[in-house]
Amino acid sequence: MDLHVSRIFVFPIKSCGAYEAEEWQLESYGFQYDRCWAVVSTAGVCMTQMEDPKLCLVRPYIDLQKGTMTLVYAENEDEVPMVVPLDTKHSDTKRMGKICWGGHLEGIDCGDEVSEWLSWNLDRPGLRLVRITSRTSAVNGYEKIDPLVFGNNQCQYLLSTQSTLKWLQQEMEDNIAEIDEDSLLFRFRGNFLISGNSLPPFGEMYWDKLDIGGVKFQFVSGCERCKMVNIDQDTSESIYKPMKILGQHKWEGKLIFGIYMKREDTQKCKIRVGQKCTVINKRN
Repeated sequence: MDLHVSRIFVFPIKSCGAYEAEEWQLESYGFQYDRCWAVVSTAGVCMTQMEDPKLCLVRPYIDLQKGTMTLVYAENEDEVPMVVPLDTKHSDTKRMGKICWGGHLEGIDCGDEVSEWLSWNLDRPGLRLVRITSRTSAVNGYEKIDPLVFGNNQCQYLLSTQSTLKWLQQEMEDNIAEIDEDSLLFRFRGNFLISGNSLPPFGEMYWDKLDIGGVKFQFVSGCERCKMVNIDQDTSESIYKPMKILGQHKWEGKLIFGIYMKREDTQKCKIRVGQKCTVINKRN
C-alpha cells in the first residue's frame, strides 16, 4: 500500500494551535513538547476549546536552536508576539489545574508576562500558562489514560489517515458544505497523518502494530470524538460540523476519527515526513 508519513504535528499548549514539522523527536510521553503546557483559569481549570474556542487562535512556533516558543494570536501581524522559553526554570510558583474528564495537571507557572498576554488576547482576566510536570488521575476516573502522558487526553500519539480524511471531506461536501482539506484535518488535532495507495477509509481501525522508520507503535483504541471537532481552527467558529457525519457512520456505536497509538520503547528517536510505514499485525 506504500504507506508513509505525510504530515507531523505537535500541539505544545493543550487545546491551542498546531506546530507542523518535517521531523520531530519522540520522548517517553510522546512527541517532544506535545501538550506540555496548559492554560489554567482563575477557577483552577485547565482550559480547552470547549470552554473557550478562541484558544485555537493561539499559534505556537518552536525554534529548537534558540530554545524558544513564540506565540502569535490569530496570525495578527500587528499584535506583539510572546516568546516563552522551552525549558522553564523551576520556581516556587506551582499551580494545579482540574482536567475536564477528572484528575489534575500540576506544573510550573510561566510568569506574569505571558499570563497578561493570554488574558488580553482571549479577553479572560487571570489566565496562567503552566508547564506541566505531573498528572494525577481521578479516583474511579478515566481508566484508559496512559500514565506516561502529560496533557494528552488519553495516549501518547494520535494518528489519522489521508483516506479517512478524504472520505469525510467528500461526505461533508455531499451532505453539508464544501470544506478545505486542511481546515478539516486541523479540527482533529492528530500527531501523524499517514498516506498511501489503496488504503480504504477507516482501514487504520484494523491495524494492531505499526512500524514507522523502524519505530514500533501499538494500537490502543479508536479516538472517540466530542463536539470540539465542529470548531473551525482558523476562525474559532462552530461551523460545517463533521460531528453530524461521524454520527451517521458510527464505529462500534461510537463517533470515531483517528486512532490512539503507544510506544513501549522509551528511547529518544526521531520520525520524519516521508518515512515508510509498515503494518506488522492486523486486528480481527
